[in-house]
Order: sequence, then structure tokens, then C-alpha cells
Amino acid sequence: MKNIPKVNSVYWLLMIIATTTGEIVGNYISRDLSLGYKVGSIILVSLFVFFIFCDIKYQKTFSPLFYWFLIILGNIAGTNVADLICIQFDLGTVYGSLVVIATLIILLAGIYYLEKNESQNSIDKKEFLYWLAILTSSTFGTSSGDFLSNDTPLRAAGGTILLVILLIIFIVLLSLKKISKEVFYWITIILIHPIGATFGNYISKPEGLDLGNVYTSIFLIVLFLITYFSKNYYNEKN
Repeated sequence: MKNIPKVNSVYWLLMIIATTTGEIVGNYISRDLSLGYKVGSIILVSLFVFFIFCDIKYQKTFSPLFYWFLIILGNIAGTNVADLICIQFDLGTVYGSLVVIATLIILLAGIYYLEKNESQNSIDKKEFLYWLAILTSSTFGTSSGDFLSNDTPLRAAGGTILLVILLIIFIVLLSLKKISKEVFYWITIILIHPIGATFGNYISKPEGLDLGNVYTSIFLIVLFLITYFSKNYYNEKN
């Protein structure tokens, strides 16, 4: 990726907040606003693709704030797409998650293939595939997060703990140099999205803290902005 903020602990903190925000706001748009999963998905995915195109074609200098805008928008869209696949298309959380993770693997394979081509055209294609992978990982996060929250004894709290433990294991593997930074990045992206989904379910739904979608969304957005503007890391790039 040519346009990505410095990947450090604050980056991952912002990513967790962004994925949790996406889960809550996505649910609010599709359910509380009564748009439905299909209409919500069409609107949000269309906006996401439009802004990706604008970023690739017209963004002359890297904008960290716009990067995070796309991350949050992709997570909101992914939440709606996951519910569309799992609920409205009636695939369920298990088969829905399998379909989504298969799609994500194909996208990551495409990114890996384009890494070998250094032309400007391949860079733009890789950029586009990166954002589609973010959207797809968000979709997987919601479907797998809902599976852990609703269809296993772990529920939302236990699912969050399990995913955090898995994340810690991969952090240890990275520190021991058993996996590359690139592999760690995408594994962490894939794990953080269901963490955001399960944590979002826990703090917003009656079986958890029951704060509701609106108040939880406001809290998360404020938390994101405080975290973002309190650090200077976003002035650096990898």
C-alpha cells in the first residue's frame, strides 16, 4: 500500500474503534432507520466505491483523515452486507462467513500477485483491492462476530475474549519473527473486525451493557476523534 498511516499500537487502537463504530452505525442505518439490509448495502457500498475512486484518481497527497474515513465507511458498509448475506439471503452466520472468507482470500491473493508488478496501473489496482479487502474483512467480522455472539455459548463477551487471546498469540509470533509483518497485518485485520463486532454487540445490545446504537455510536466517534487528534503518528507513513 502506498497510502497507509504508520502501523503502530495507535493504528490498531483506531482500527478497533473504527470496526466497532462500523458495527454499531451499520446496525443503526439498516434497522433503526428502517432502510433494510439491501437498500442500506447498496447505498453504503456505492458510496464506499465512489470515495475509493476519488482517492485513487484525484487524491494528490496522502490524507490520514480521509484514510480513516474510508475505514469507518467500509466497516459500516461491511456490517450491512454481512446482514444481507446472512439474514436476508438466509445463508446463516456459518455459511455466510465461509463465503466471505473465501472472497477475502481471493482478494489477498490478487494483492500478493500485484506486488510483483511495479507499474502505476498495478499500484492503482492494488489500492482498489486493498479497500475491497477491508470491506470484505469487515463483512467477515460481522458475520463471524454474530456467530460467536449469537450461535455459541461464548456469547459477545466470551467471543471478544477468545479473539483477543488469538490476537495476542499472533503478536507473540510476530515478536518471535515466526510470521512476517505483512502476514501479521492481514491476520490482525481479519481478527480485529470480529472483535469490533462482538464488542459492539456487547456494549449496545440488551444481553450486554444495553447502551443502544445511538449513544454507543456517539461515544465511539468521540473516542475515535480524541485518539486520532491526540497523537502525531498519523503524520508519518510506512
